Amino acid sequence: MSIAKANRHADLSRRLLAQANYELHTLGDRVQASDKASGAVAHAVKAIGEDRNWRHGSHNLRRDISGLLADEYGQPEILHLQAVADQLHDNYFEDRLNESLLGQLVADVGRLIESLWDVRETGASPGFSPTPEQRRIINRLLVPEDVAQADESIDFPPPMPPFNLPAG
Repeated sequence: MSIAKANRHADLSRRLLAQANYELHTLGDRVQASDKASGAVAHAVKAIGEDRNWRHGSHNLRRDISGLLADEYGQPEILHLQAVADQLHDNYFEDRLNESLLGQLVADVGRLIESLWDVRETGASPGFSPTPEQRRIINRLLVPEDVAQADESIDFPPPMPPFNLPAG
């Protein structure tokens, strides 16, 4: 993981957001606008993951990173941003969102992504003390990619507790 890769992701994030607005407002291409806006969020999260030596190569890993960052900085809008990106990613495949709603979602990305860019510039919050669950997620993000690929259960959530129907 390197600063050059992190900077490349950050640059791509900014470029893709500009492309999303162009695709939507100039070309009227809802599908490409959806893809570019969701990609802008993904690359912003990947830049932070790269900075912290966290794995970030899947949607689920990036969702985990977004959740951690929202908690670390007390910015729940980062979770909302990730949810918007997920909705836009779905629209890339389905093209079901009307232009008005899509315009609102792309505008949300433009407004909210600033928080991710600011978080990257700020660096790790020195006062953040992860909960045991957050520590488990961080430790999983720190697992080298080759180790994670050799044991795919690393990226599964912990086992569910047993379910026993109440008597009666």
